[in-house]
Amino acid sequence: MPTRWTLRLHSDPTPRYATPQQLHGLACALFEGAGADHTGQSKSFTTSSLLAGGQPSARFAELCLGWLDDTRVPAVEALTGRNIRLGAQLLTVHDVRREAAPYQALLAAPADSNRIEMTFVTPTHFNRSDRYIPLPDPELVYQSLLRRWNRFAPEPIAESLAEELISAVVLAEHDVASCSVDLGPGRRIGFTGRSVFTLLNRAGDQAHRIFTALSRFASVAGVGAQTTHGQGYVRITPARTRTPGRGPVTHA
Repeated sequence: MPTRWTLRLHSDPTPRYATPQQLHGLACALFEGAGADHTGQSKSFTTSSLLAGGQPSARFAELCLGWLDDTRVPAVEALTGRNIRLGAQLLTVHDVRREAAPYQALLAAPADSNRIEMTFVTPTHFNRSDRYIPLPDPELVYQSLLRRWNRFAPEPIAESLAEELISAVVLAEHDVASCSVDLGPGRRIGFTGRSVFTLLNRAGDQAHRIFTALSRFASVAGVGAQTTHGQGYVRITPARTRTPGRGPVTHA
């Protein structure tokens, strides 16, 4: 089931920047083990970058790991008290917080918000026709989420419903900035910041239900490319309630 772990990490001296390659290597070691094909294109896990730990001491950092497979869930909580390595850094897992929701529970959640605020915490970009797109394009955002959902959920979202959602989702607000990240073979231009997505009036209740489920799924699945390398990590905030059967009045 979709599961997110937040690892609170401690080191002395202060935790330092971890490269996308180091983050990917750690996640592969934790979720796939030795001898696995770490070059596969479809991974069941995601990782954030090293994030501020929210502690008075600067010696703490946080790392968020996501798991999408519905058939098994790794015991990441067992890492508590152990040391993990990110490049030359040795960090101690101080504690692990786990949050999980089965795919059916995500679909059953009340679709009581017609606006979703998505904060792109780590650099995000999309690949489209051999071009890198560093913008919060609503179609690309929700197509990315649909692909991951249909790859790992026990029941895929029907094509007609997916098409209705993609044709109705719009970007209502944004405050993003471009940034550059080194992903090994070359640099990518991505973006970070805040975006608000909503649906056009023509979207029905089922499309709103899928919109809500995919938006909540994003906090585990990540958005865009290189989500196994610390890219595309997002936080979700629902905003403004809706009346069932009625969409927003904007973008008529």
